[in-house]
Amino acid sequence: MLLPRIALPLALVASACGAQIADGGDPASGRAPADAGGGITTGGTDAPVATPIDAPPTATTCTARTLYLNFTGQQLTRGTPSDATQNIASWLQSPTGTAAPYHANDPGRDVEIQSITDGVKQILARFPVTVVTTRPAAGPYVMAVLGGEANDVRSRFSDAVNTLDCNDAVANDVMWVGDRVAPLQHVVNDVIGGVGFGLGLTATTAPNDCMCGWGNDCDANNNAPCTLGQAIARDPAATPLCAGAGATQNEVTAFHDAFCGKSAPP
Repeated sequence: MLLPRIALPLALVASACGAQIADGGDPASGRAPADAGGGITTGGTDAPVATPIDAPPTATTCTARTLYLNFTGQQLTRGTPSDATQNIASWLQSPTGTAAPYHANDPGRDVEIQSITDGVKQILARFPVTVVTTRPAAGPYVMAVLGGEANDVRSRFSDAVNTLDCNDAVANDVMWVGDRVAPLQHVVNDVIGGVGFGLGLTATTAPNDCMCGWGNDCDANNNAPCTLGQAIARDPAATPLCAGAGATQNEVTAFHDAFCGKSAPP
């Protein structure tokens, strides 16, 4: 079911072009909840996340930045800019919020966590990005917090959230994906899209692209791994946009430069 998306303006950091939350409905507005990447599938048992067909990983793992998937629950504090090393998130609507552990009471939790982790790694294997489920000893790292509901983490949006950082000025981003997102492939795709939003990538209208729905009403295909394009059109009607950005964006280069450094992308 495709429902309207809305976006929430936040205070800007000096080096970033904008701060925005992409995803979900605003309970205060009376709008029905929406999701960042198309309709939510509910009911039934989640199948294992599909493995995308992609280039095999190179021998060297990217070390410029790490992606930390936090399934264990996390208290967050509002502040600008976001800082994963200090559990600070700029998108909080209250001084603090706490995400519950992902699917805390689900007997299949461990299998789900493994499936999500494997799915994220597969999409990013072409670089390959270092993806971990234990907090790194030091930054820089992006933290994706998974678990709980929007009210728990004081998010205005119901499924997934991050702050748009047009120049990727903040290396230690913090994003969140809620328990309600399903199927598991949708969770994986929301993680990738949320990370991309923090790298300055904005919404596209391609259903298979990882940025579909992040600030627009694109109806994503969340039954298959999302893709990262090298010359994909930005949606000019998306909210928010990065001032002065070109009509297209290179999502492969954005991920590669952020996590691997500015060398030739795969």
